[in-house]
Amino acid sequence: MLIWRYRKVRRTTLISLWSLAILAGLGTVQIGLFNTSLTILMFSGMLLFFCLKKWWLLSIPAVIISGLLLGIWRGSVIQQQLNFYKPLVNHKVTLQSVIRDDPTIGNRGQIDMRVEQLVLNDNPMPGSARITSLQQLQPRRGDTIKAIGKLREGFGGYQIEIIYAKVQIITEGTAWSEKIRRIFSTAVFANIPDPQASLGLGFLIGLKAMLPKTLDDQLKVLGLTHIVVASGYNLTVLVRAARRLSKRRSKFQTTALSSLMIAGFLAITGFSSSMSRAALVSGLSILAGYYGRQIHPLLLIVFTAAATALVSPLYIWSDVGWYLSFLSFGGVLLLGPLAERRLFGQSEPPLLVQIAIETTSAQIVTLPLIMFVFGQFSTLSLISNMLIEPFIPLAMLLTFIVGIVGLTLPALAPLVGLPTTLLLDYMTNLSGWLSKAPWAQLPITISATGMIIFYGLILTTGYVLFKQTKYNYLEART
Repeated sequence: MLIWRYRKVRRTTLISLWSLAILAGLGTVQIGLFNTSLTILMFSGMLLFFCLKKWWLLSIPAVIISGLLLGIWRGSVIQQQLNFYKPLVNHKVTLQSVIRDDPTIGNRGQIDMRVEQLVLNDNPMPGSARITSLQQLQPRRGDTIKAIGKLREGFGGYQIEIIYAKVQIITEGTAWSEKIRRIFSTAVFANIPDPQASLGLGFLIGLKAMLPKTLDDQLKVLGLTHIVVASGYNLTVLVRAARRLSKRRSKFQTTALSSLMIAGFLAITGFSSSMSRAALVSGLSILAGYYGRQIHPLLLIVFTAAATALVSPLYIWSDVGWYLSFLSFGGVLLLGPLAERRLFGQSEPPLLVQIAIETTSAQIVTLPLIMFVFGQFSTLSLISNMLIEPFIPLAMLLTFIVGIVGLTLPALAPLVGLPTTLLLDYMTNLSGWLSKAPWAQLPITISATGMIIFYGLILTTGYVLFKQTKYNYLEART
């Protein structure tokens, strides 16, 4: 009897392989290699039965095959639904949907809306769509609308789009979180001048729609747009700050504070794709920490990627933001700790320095994909991020205090708003000054081969740091 044949495999390894196999299965559907049916799902369930033994010869192949088949089945179901769009392209349609994010104003004065929960010609459909309109409307996030116009093929994260549609607001959003969000925003605008107020609310609740176009353009040039949307970065900042502030308290208090912060932030900002991903990553990490367990960051990333892609295979097929999110997670959770250990050894870096290192790591890891897809390179991105992002937690806290004081003690709100205004003024002035450089953003495009080489260099650097520091992710601080 060969002992290695009955070698047991770690459950975490099986989960990682299964997650990667699911992603691979979804990818094969997109490139047209496979098409399957419900029998595939049943067969994958039978294969998972062998994983209960956790034997090398049975569990590894069973996990990989079952993950592949599950991904193929789920992708095939969505692919069949998406085929319904094709014969309707360039035809006039009626689309009912719910506005997902705050509508913005385009360069030609059109209202630009991202919508979901699509009902096309009375048929529920997957995915999200982009709708623009030149009508004098005031749509808000959460409103249910009806759009009539010519259907076009979508791009990026949009499956379809209707340009210059005739839009009718059917029902207004009634969520209590939206009402609180509007009341809170009014209190902030009453005590902080614009564009500082818009920037503060962008940090805190992702209210990008109110951001002046000039400031928005400056942030795009500097590669800082991600800081004023409800994203994983904002949530990560809050959770890490909560952990640092409550690290001397009980495990229950730390977990409760972090969980309440996640729930409150989601209630205000909404369950956008990026926020849902970040909440899942943070929630799993917090839950494991409460029970005295550690989750390897790589497992956390691939499992979350597989879970979100199973919910909507459209993420892995066409959503660049999905890829940027997980690359950012990789930079923060995998590369960042290695850089911290290399620079500070066993010592814990100050909070602002930690944020700067993590931000820089995320920027480095996402840069190749940004240059490949968008063909732009922000030469001052790293510098501007290091000069602004370390102060974002403080700006979020001060903006929150201004809003609360403005609602409860309006007489004191202008006094509290003064330091907030000064901090946000520093950020807006610095953005304006840096973005004026003619070389602040350069049109640089790399090929797919160049992107692969770039990521090869990043992986090699990470491997060298890992060997030098002998960093153990499972024994690291949470």
